[in-house]
Amino acid sequence: MGIVKSGDEPLLFSKEQTGFTVLDFWRWSFSDLLDNVLRGSFCEFVVGAALGVDLSAGRTNWAPWDITFPYSWEDAAGRHDFIRVEVKNSSYLQSWNDGKLSKISFGIAPKEVADPAQGIIGEKKRQSDVYVFCHYKAKDKATADPLVLDDWDFYIVSTKVLDDRCAGQKSIGLASLQNLRHIRTDFPGIRDAVIRCVLG
Repeated sequence: MGIVKSGDEPLLFSKEQTGFTVLDFWRWSFSDLLDNVLRGSFCEFVVGAALGVDLSAGRTNWAPWDITFPYSWEDAAGRHDFIRVEVKNSSYLQSWNDGKLSKISFGIAPKEVADPAQGIIGEKKRQSDVYVFCHYKAKDKATADPLVLDDWDFYIVSTKVLDDRCAGQKSIGLASLQNLRHIRTDFPGIRDAVIRCVLG
């Protein structure tokens, strides 16, 4: 993880402030939450907030899964001190499309672990214990606001279910997702749903 910024840090030239700050950069670059890439990071933040994890340390880009949720549990492999959470998202609305709604589809491809120092290492598989699929339901771009979490559905599916039912599949549509064993919940219910899915 890099150094976490507050947003107040100034851009400097010749040791003098330029009148611009990191917050200005954030506003310019990271304000469109309908942008596909940015929406992914936003969903990870939302799920992390719902799980109650420490978000102050900043996001790790190279982790094999998106969120490490501290929680003690046991399965056939033994005792674990945390739950590995993968977060996926999809939306009818995109920053680049006007009028036409996008088909809801989530990426679920098995992946190798990417290490910035060692490159690709380990077995190609789904690396998490559970998936949280974030579905943004708004269809009117004029009134859409991803910050309104009432407009999101969250589908929680154990990785074991995906491995059993979807094998090497790379993506899954909404109807197929709903046909899997899952828990559909709202923002306040994410933590309980994740625990219930993992404990079986």
